[in-house]
Amino acid sequence: MSSKEKCVPCSSLDLTAKLSCETIDEALKHNLSLWETRYDAKASCNVLSRSFTAKNFQCAIYYINEVGQLAEREGHHPDLHLTSYRNVEVVVYTHKVNGITGNDLALAKMIDEEIKVVYSPKWLRENPPAAITSK
Repeated sequence: MSSKEKCVPCSSLDLTAKLSCETIDEALKHNLSLWETRYDAKASCNVLSRSFTAKNFQCAIYYINEVGQLAEREGHHPDLHLTSYRNVEVVVYTHKVNGITGNDLALAKMIDEEIKVVYSPKWLRENPPAAITSK
C-alpha cells in the first residue's frame, strides 16, 4: 500500500468493505507500525488510532491542520483530538460501514508519508519506532 492510493467515495461502500482483523493486523505490521486498532465505545466499532505527544502546542496544531487539509483533499475525515495542549490522537474508521476499510488504511498511510510530525523529544525517546519513521 502506498500513499498513491486514493480513497474511494464512501457512497460506493457497503458492509462488505469492512476488512478482517487479519487483513488489518498485516497492514499495521508491515505498513503502519505507528497505528493500532482499538475498540471505540462511542463509535461502537474497531478503529485505527495513532497517538503521540508533539513538541509543543504549535507543532500539534500544525499537524492537525495538515491532516485536515489532507482529509479534505481525499474526502475522508478522521476524528482529530488534542488534549493537554500537545497530546494528539488521530482516529480513522469508515463511518458509513462502522468499521475499518481499505480507505482507512490508505488514509493512515497518506498521513504517515505526507505529514511531518515534530515530536516531543522525551516522547520520541520513549517510542523508538517513531524515530525510524520520523521525517
